[in-house]
Amino acid sequence: MLILTKIYFFDKSGQKSLYCHIMTEKSYKIYTLGCKVNQYDSGRLAQLLTERGFVSKESGAALVVVNTCAVTKTAIAKGKRMLAQARKENPRAKIVLAGCWPKVYGSQAIPADLVYDSRDWRGLIKEVEGWFQTANLVDIHNPLSLNQDRSRYFLKIQDGCNQFCSYCVIPYARGPLVSRTEKEILAEIRQALKSGYQEIVLSGIHLGRYGQDTKTDLISLLKKILAIKKNFRLRLSSIEIIEIDDALIKLMVKDRRLCRHLHIPLQAGSDQILKLMNRPYSQKYFVKRVKEIKKALPDIAISTDIIVGFPKETRKDFLESYNLAKKLQLSRLHVFSFSAHEKTKAFSLTPRVKPEEIKKRSAELRKLSVSLEDEYQKKIIKKYRGQKLAVIVERQKGEYYLGKSEYYVDFWFRPEQKKKISIGQLFDLTL
Repeated sequence: MLILTKIYFFDKSGQKSLYCHIMTEKSYKIYTLGCKVNQYDSGRLAQLLTERGFVSKESGAALVVVNTCAVTKTAIAKGKRMLAQARKENPRAKIVLAGCWPKVYGSQAIPADLVYDSRDWRGLIKEVEGWFQTANLVDIHNPLSLNQDRSRYFLKIQDGCNQFCSYCVIPYARGPLVSRTEKEILAEIRQALKSGYQEIVLSGIHLGRYGQDTKTDLISLLKKILAIKKNFRLRLSSIEIIEIDDALIKLMVKDRRLCRHLHIPLQAGSDQILKLMNRPYSQKYFVKRVKEIKKALPDIAISTDIIVGFPKETRKDFLESYNLAKKLQLSRLHVFSFSAHEKTKAFSLTPRVKPEEIKKRSAELRKLSVSLEDEYQKKIIKKYRGQKLAVIVERQKGEYYLGKSEYYVDFWFRPEQKKKISIGQLFDLTL
């Protein structure tokens, strides 16, 4: 099978051009918008550039890559502003626009030197090499991506999505589901643990469908990861309710290295809106499954996404979402105001909810989220009062440290004794 990657060259006025000048300074800066998968992709590119002899610079870089998001119109607007910012901070740089924006919209006279609509960073490296003097290059097929300035290691195990929710442009931006091999994932995890990371966050566009294209599954992968005899914990970034089976819950009960936190997107609590969204579950199923999960794991944190103002959403529909989140005592709500994207089916749905009403409903849900977070944190503090709770140290401010618990609840603390504490360390905090 032959796969062709379309690559467009443009000058700063938006006209097609071909740039052949050889540049000598091999410095770069990557700007990233969007999800954890995009952040992982940028880390992978940074690693490849470093291996090719490039040096990261905060400003004045010779090469700039803007890795964009296109999930909403707002995200695209942010991409345009970031592109302008990149030009201002790196006035002599050659600019590469990459990510979901060019994947969805193609070139469209975007003022960049190279518009790259593929996820194959090796192909991009080959194009960029023509702009710079290169020598003594190393193999770029190394699968490990350890270029992360984070306390926790985010690892992409799959890309793409086949669900085609009516509001979502991601299947068009990232294509069909593609899973990485278990061998490659396990090698990267071992390298991350060797480098000192003590929390691994498995991420992907449709995480629960991992392995569907390679005759394996998420449970098989998790068991292989947990067979690694090291002191670390493992977190799932986001998973659909229909993909949380009994095997996963039993594994979470059995192995305490699996964080007792699940982010399960709800999107809407109304069956009418769920159907319009092309979501693969009903309100009844979501409630039933969450109750079953909480019965097996009473202390588990369950956070969710809710879209506000989807076309045809009435006040009654909205209240179903609000009351459902409250009834299930979710730990946190990520509230998104609906943004019409012309590439999706939802774009043509009417009537649309007025912007001022979307703003009002969003504020109500965010206020509820603050209350739910507060209640859940009190529950965890009560459970662990006088006991030790392991946290990943994320940052330091003076004598205080911020730690993230397995429940995705953060705690500021000051060690009672002067101990050497490192960012990314698992620390036993006594509440």
